[in-house]
Amino acid sequence: MVLAVALGGAAGAVCRYLLESLWRAGILIANTLGCLLLGLMIGIAAVATPWDAGVSALVSVGFIGALSTFSAVSLRAAQHWLAGERTVAAGLWLVHTGAGLGAGILGIAAALLLI
Repeated sequence: MVLAVALGGAAGAVCRYLLESLWRAGILIANTLGCLLLGLMIGIAAVATPWDAGVSALVSVGFIGALSTFSAVSLRAAQHWLAGERTVAAGLWLVHTGAGLGAGILGIAAALLLI
């Protein structure tokens, strides 16, 4: 199980690194994609045969956990807050939270419609 999480985590971390390197909004893309993928997993698990524990750990805890990053959003928001850019800091939280929630709901809905 630990090896599955490690393998998924390595892949997710590399994907996040590439997204952050290629686009200014890389963290937003990574977090939103992570929520969408987890929503898909939850939606599929709700109506299909339960996931194998190893596959679930590899994908959810490993890959999605390493892909998405709460700490990077927190750091950027704190930097803006400390620089007196309170509106930007609040905007970061609102955009990331809204996009994540919307993507998670979309993922669940898509899985339920497709299965």
